[in-house]
Amino acid sequence: MTITKEFASKLAVAFVAVAMVFAAFAPAAKAQTTEDLQQMINDLLAQVAGLQSQLGQGATSAAGVCPYTWTRDLSSGSTGADVMKLQQFLNADADTRVAAEGAGSVGMETEYYGPATAAAVSKMQVKYRADILSPANLVNPTGYFGPSSRAKANSLCVAAPVVDDSTDEDATEDEDEDEDKTLSGEASLKSFELDGADEDTIEEGAEDAPIGLVTFEFEDGDAEISRFDIALVANVANTEKDPWDVFESVSMWVDGDKVAEKSADRKSDYLNEDAGTLRFSGLDFIAMEDEEVEITIAATLQNNLKYLPEDWTVDVASVRFFDADGVATTDSPSVPAVGFTIETAGYEDEILVKISSNDPDAATLEVKDNAKSDWYDVFVFDLDTDDSINDISIDSITVQVLTTKAGYSTLVDDAEITIDGTTIDDVTVTLSTTTIAGDTAALKFDVDGDVVIDAGDRVEAELALRFKKLDNPAYEGATVKASITTVGTNPDVIVAEGSDDLDTSKITGTATGDAHTLRTSGVAVTDFSISSTVENNTNTPANSTASFVAEFSLEVIGDDEVYVPLNTAIMYAAGSTTKGVVYRIEDANSAMVSTTTSLSAIFQKVGGGGDTSVSPGYLYLQAGEVADVKLSVTFDPTTAGYYTMIVDSVNFNGAASPANEAVELRPATDYDVTTSSSVNN
Repeated sequence: MTITKEFASKLAVAFVAVAMVFAAFAPAAKAQTTEDLQQMINDLLAQVAGLQSQLGQGATSAAGVCPYTWTRDLSSGSTGADVMKLQQFLNADADTRVAAEGAGSVGMETEYYGPATAAAVSKMQVKYRADILSPANLVNPTGYFGPSSRAKANSLCVAAPVVDDSTDEDATEDEDEDEDKTLSGEASLKSFELDGADEDTIEEGAEDAPIGLVTFEFEDGDAEISRFDIALVANVANTEKDPWDVFESVSMWVDGDKVAEKSADRKSDYLNEDAGTLRFSGLDFIAMEDEEVEITIAATLQNNLKYLPEDWTVDVASVRFFDADGVATTDSPSVPAVGFTIETAGYEDEILVKISSNDPDAATLEVKDNAKSDWYDVFVFDLDTDDSINDISIDSITVQVLTTKAGYSTLVDDAEITIDGTTIDDVTVTLSTTTIAGDTAALKFDVDGDVVIDAGDRVEAELALRFKKLDNPAYEGATVKASITTVGTNPDVIVAEGSDDLDTSKITGTATGDAHTLRTSGVAVTDFSISSTVENNTNTPANSTASFVAEFSLEVIGDDEVYVPLNTAIMYAAGSTTKGVVYRIEDANSAMVSTTTSLSAIFQKVGGGGDTSVSPGYLYLQAGEVADVKLSVTFDPTTAGYYTMIVDSVNFNGAASPANEAVELRPATDYDVTTSSSVNN
């Protein structure tokens, strides 16, 4: 364009602009020079752009749209800022202009996807046929800005406006693609199959949910498919028989691209309303000889359906195609219809509560007698959405904490829960009882939708407690034990929603953690393991004995020093806490054994740590020291059977004297073992 023509063009635009902004534009002195007139035109154009922006027409130049990424499909009737961006993108290339003037032209882009936008998208699809149409076996453009068109536009709009960067090589490739799609032969259907979708149950309100998979192949030539007729038929037992009251639209997909869509929510949409037949025409879909083609049939369902669940079928009534000579054939494949069930929204939404494999074992937690403790993870459980179709949002979750020796409020300073990496510290505590012996506290955490579990995922929830100073000797050895129970019967345990609020039937399961002991001083038992073996006696082969071995570590808590009696293990009995270790043996009925043919036990230090020379018969441990010990028990019962040994407690004293304090090992199931075979008497 010459300077003179460019100037005349701007002047013409300015004259239009004067009519729009004359009332707001102050009279100007008569322009004396070309430069003055140019400045007036620029001022007018700036005001026009401002008014267009207020009207939502967009004053951004087409060349300024990139970089930009489109994230949804667009089609006739779509509205939004991304439509305006698409028009600006298309206008940046002379080959794909939306309009030469007026609405949709450069600088006059709108937020409405109308026929002109669809036509421009078709131009883009033809220009980049090899990337958009050919992979989907399409010859003619669709005007639908779907996944393939979006992918191409996004790749071109990474950092700069679209430009015509096609080369002779690109053109040759496109020509080759077209040559590859040239029809030949007299095509006939070789095979045609209709299979159900991977998921045969879909929810009301679902969008583009697969309901059938068509697989076919031609022989003796290539074919151009122009039409598909499909039928949606209600099960005879359905209350709702009319598909237009159930379906919003039906679409056809190839390789993840939507190649056709048909409205299905009006009676007039159906070719045969009695048979529920929808016709997809103008497909221009190419199928090459001996190439298997797959088309997915998908449906978008209406919301708030009145009668559910109900069963439907989808069938291919006919397919029309042309061969290389233009001969049309309409075939009605003899294939059985495939069924699917429509369910209420959220019918599979659920939460299953399970104990986590990372739930901490029973442990002694070191607290302080003059300050608050560190944070401790005391309970870890899983929230499993299992078969849920929808993501699950958590509104609140309530965990129970049982304490002994002192109430929750006496022992616990604060609580927080971390669900799938999100920490919630907004907690309300409700006590069921308040006594010096302990109580049960309900900890309700207000999650308020801050945690959303992806459909089908299983995530961990970790309860952490921080303890107050433990300055009362009576509370030494107090325990805390957390659980999440009455799930499915108490609606307040977990409040959550998927497609809708989850009722109690959708929230099931239970989880209970181990009891943890609080101590400011004394001994902690760690790294506990226990095993058993059964061996025949040498002199009496018919008789056998059981050998139990428990190995663990002892660690001093606080600044104290302790003495643990060695070689003094005893079966559980009143007053037995003076010994270094207390254990019990139970029969198959969980009854404690009191009589045996023979019994021997030894408790000794093994490996490093601690000192046995300070005072004979005692293991001496200073603050921060850790020692490895082992309890070995040999047992010959008076009655044959299976037997379990349980380690009840490890006992100690602050001086070289019989033990006067005990570390109880709870729960017993963490500190026991049962013989793998019967022990003969």
